[in-house]
Amino acid sequence: MQITAHRGFGDQHPENTVCAVRRASRFADAVEIDVQRCGTGELVVSHWNEVKLVTDGFGEVGDLSATELAALRVEGSDCGIPLLTEVLEVIPPAVDINVEVKETGLVADLLAALEGVENDVVVSSLHPDPLWRTRMLDESMPLAFNFDVRPDANFETATTLDCAYANPHWTLCLATDLVERAHEAGMEVHAWPVGSRSLAWALARRGVDGLITTKPL
Repeated sequence: MQITAHRGFGDQHPENTVCAVRRASRFADAVEIDVQRCGTGELVVSHWNEVKLVTDGFGEVGDLSATELAALRVEGSDCGIPLLTEVLEVIPPAVDINVEVKETGLVADLLAALEGVENDVVVSSLHPDPLWRTRMLDESMPLAFNFDVRPDANFETATTLDCAYANPHWTLCLATDLVERAHEAGMEVHAWPVGSRSLAWALARRGVDGLITTKPL
């Protein structure tokens, strides 16, 4: 079963930072990061648009420069909000990368940034449009559709997108027949966010293929 470090094990390290990803890569099979475009156009790694939610600063990622974002302190650490290129550099080739995308407009630049990467990569999103755009630009890129509600409708979306992975919230894996249906459709199921061993065991018994965990288990 694959273990993916959610935001670089965000419960244990300052999430989505170079520090977190470097440390998480020692213990996980894969690392999940979130990508946005900052005010000066570069791709940066952050889940939140409002920087005050995880840093000592204020403003929105899309309005701040890469230099300003790098100068912030994430969750009281010495790490700022990094460039995507900086994060990719510290992930060993043997560790897979799950890049979650929130904006359709950055997909082309993301794929360009990933061209020289030796790692196995999957592009994921909670929204269909970035995945459609990815499929249009790179038919070979594996896709993962993330969802936490409406399992029937979202499973159909994942099927239509020809996703390699269905990434549901863990509750849907335990409360529905989603795991079985995904396997029948040829998709792997990676559940998120998993934060305890007891939950991990319960999901393993349901047959999930991977766990996207908030800390090492």
